[in-house]
Amino acid sequence: MTAVRQYEVLFIDLDDTLYDFSTNSREAYRAVYELLQYDQWFESFEHYYEIYWEYNQQLWTRYSAGEITRNYLNAERYAHPLRVMGVTEAEAISTRFWDESMKRLPLGTRLMPHAREILEYLSPRYRLYILSNGFTELQARKMSSAGIAYYFDGVILSEDIGVNKPHPAIFEHALRVAGVAAHQALMIGDNLEADIQGAHQVGMEQVFYNAKQITVPDSSLPYPTHTIHSLLELKEIL
Repeated sequence: MTAVRQYEVLFIDLDDTLYDFSTNSREAYRAVYELLQYDQWFESFEHYYEIYWEYNQQLWTRYSAGEITRNYLNAERYAHPLRVMGVTEAEAISTRFWDESMKRLPLGTRLMPHAREILEYLSPRYRLYILSNGFTELQARKMSSAGIAYYFDGVILSEDIGVNKPHPAIFEHALRVAGVAAHQALMIGDNLEADIQGAHQVGMEQVFYNAKQITVPDSSLPYPTHTIHSLLELKEIL
């Protein structure tokens, strides 16, 4: 397959597109779980994490839609598992879990499979920008820990702009920062709504990195310009 359009700039999501946030964060949370002796309330770390993860996903959807603040997201996602277990003063206890997690979350070094290889391939050919909904004080440190910061011309974060993907404003801002029109840029990400729908709204083509092998819906969201299951497949597009 050959490229159908000549791009100048690639906007790439960070978490679970390049940086293996799911694995890195799970390891960080396990360390904090053990440090704070959460086994007094939960059967196992897996028990805790299952409760945490389901609610965390719901909160991130609301955060991306601008329905809740960052502080509410963080307070709720860490207090919720304790409340489920009937722990008194769950909010106060979870504050330390939050604090300890923030120290560890940006220290993980795991990347998604073939991430470094594809960055080596792309960086001489295109200008690369991170475009992420992640928190400002964490994203740069995660990139540094994983040794990928130097591949990028810039990092564009929703928290700095005041709106989250998929809002068109963050994509329009990204295009202005890079100095290109929508048809000269490509968005690469693992989230159908935040990355694919968001880029589609401003006329930017997209690559959906479907590492989790989810079924792409027929009509509720725009169908991606390209879908890949391995980052190495980008070599067939770019």
